[in-house]
Amino acid sequence: MDAVSVARQEPDRAAAPACRLAWFTPGRCRAIFAALMVLGFVGHLRYLMVDCPIDLSGDEAQYWEWSRKLDWSYYSKGPLVAYIIRASCAVFGDVMWAVRLPALVLAVATSVLTYWLTRRLFGSDRLALGVVLLCHVVPMFVAGSMLMTIDPPYYFCWGLATAFFALAVLDENRWAWVACGVAIGVGTLAKYGMLIWPVGMVAFLLIDPASRRWLRTPWPWAAVGIGLLFLTPPVVWNVRHDWVTFKHVAKQTGAAEQRRLFDGNFLAFVGSQAGVLGPGVAVILGGAIVHAWRRQRVVRAGGKSASPPPPPTAGAPVGEGAPRAASGEGVGPSPARVPSPRADRAAVLLLWMGLPLFTLCVVGSVRSKMQVNWPAAAYFSWMILAGYFLATRMATPAVWRRWRVWVVVAAVFGAIFSPVAHDFETVYPLLAKIGEWRVNRAVARGVTDPKKLDDLRVDFRNADPTAKLKGWRELGLRIAAERPKLDRAFVLCEDYMQTAQTAFYTPGQPTETFCAGPYLRDPKRRTQYDVWPERSLARPDLVGRDAIYIGYLDDERKRIDGREVVVPGRVREAFASVEELPEEPIIRRGQKVRRFKLYACRGFKGMRLNETRSAY
Repeated sequence: MDAVSVARQEPDRAAAPACRLAWFTPGRCRAIFAALMVLGFVGHLRYLMVDCPIDLSGDEAQYWEWSRKLDWSYYSKGPLVAYIIRASCAVFGDVMWAVRLPALVLAVATSVLTYWLTRRLFGSDRLALGVVLLCHVVPMFVAGSMLMTIDPPYYFCWGLATAFFALAVLDENRWAWVACGVAIGVGTLAKYGMLIWPVGMVAFLLIDPASRRWLRTPWPWAAVGIGLLFLTPPVVWNVRHDWVTFKHVAKQTGAAEQRRLFDGNFLAFVGSQAGVLGPGVAVILGGAIVHAWRRQRVVRAGGKSASPPPPPTAGAPVGEGAPRAASGEGVGPSPARVPSPRADRAAVLLLWMGLPLFTLCVVGSVRSKMQVNWPAAAYFSWMILAGYFLATRMATPAVWRRWRVWVVVAAVFGAIFSPVAHDFETVYPLLAKIGEWRVNRAVARGVTDPKKLDDLRVDFRNADPTAKLKGWRELGLRIAAERPKLDRAFVLCEDYMQTAQTAFYTPGQPTETFCAGPYLRDPKRRTQYDVWPERSLARPDLVGRDAIYIGYLDDERKRIDGREVVVPGRVREAFASVEELPEEPIIRRGQKVRRFKLYACRGFKGMRLNETRSAY
């Protein structure tokens, strides 16, 4: 039984809402929101500038590398992220916090957009503030507000297109269709997943009788056309580079030929979504999606089961016309008891702005491996939907009690996760004590094998999800110390992320860093380094020079005549001699987090791309 039926059957109980929120007037809500944005931005900026415990991730460093050579497009993505990073670094310098500064700005902009759209749709500053606060306990959004990958601009553009679409269909603003097209186009230059957004737009226009007439006008199609025009630079670039982006995307999404029909990570992908959202938010989102799906019946019926809507051209917020509390608020919780037809339309719109992308990722995970962040944009509209859903649950104490626990779970999970995400090293002492406790228990049981006891201790490289983002500054200094000992040494790395990270953190930020991945015996996929001629290992002027190699050699161990024989890999074959150097251990709080393998390679003979086995 939902809040509407409860309100109709038990008017006396419905008259007493589950939560009394009269103190949260519109002015106070906006003041709290403004303070949250300012303090959050300043706090995160200080976090990045003052001894930040995490270095640039491989993706961040890669996009910074792109920004050093601006182009119309790049191997796997459009050019937007490179131009944004270059704009920041041009002003503040090529330093870590400048690379990540746009992520902070976009996080604030996305929060402002979330607040504005929620307020516009449901006429409530309380609800708008609640949605923003709910977003701040989501682990995925906490990480996304600090890391400058393609996701912050892509997520913002997805939300912007959704906001303009709502203005177009709910407020009858034709200019919003043009703005919607621009948002689609700009978002596409960040991530090609933006091309899925129009699917939700068309689906809603087909479902909503009041909006269906737009399909007979040029406006929706003009929006899509404008968005597609922004693909011109990437298309021109791909024509000049053998359509490498299309080959790469086809391989990543499973559209290209695969060895096995079902080669995905369905269970891991679904479980990862609950992890990055947090269990409380995941359950609330599930309830919100079911609620909006059921309200589609009302929308298809033209809203006949709800109160009469305001005039379609009135330009009023969706929640207008619903009962208001004495403070002047719409939702929170009074209007939730009797949703207006436009509120139902807004809920269904929010549902369909995320459903196609999420469904595609879930279905695609059956066939190929989907990354945990790929459906992130779907959560922009779904978080607003979740906030509205909770407002409907607050209509009566009986209904609210069933959902209050999940709000508490979400808040507690976010309160614990946020400081840990900013600095995982804070839990190192606890993990070390847990490891020692396990060892002591084993010793008490009579275990004396040192290897078995060592296995019981915590492996911090595996325990710390940010371990791969540590130690790059130390490695850069070590490379700078080793290169003068060799002859005109360049830097050679096992994969493209290492290549970009060493380029950023090695003093002087050298451009002669090369990726060996696609050249190895068991080659890794190709990257932008294989597009740039000056970063090719087939350059004749590299022959005879020395190199510092970072990573593991691709030697192969075989047993021949009962003896273990090391068959030289392509790295060893490419040099006259290869000498293993002392490893570079990375220590944090007395614990070994990771190590870097280094080799001094002398007399480069040249390498050729493994054309037969390297993949896109």
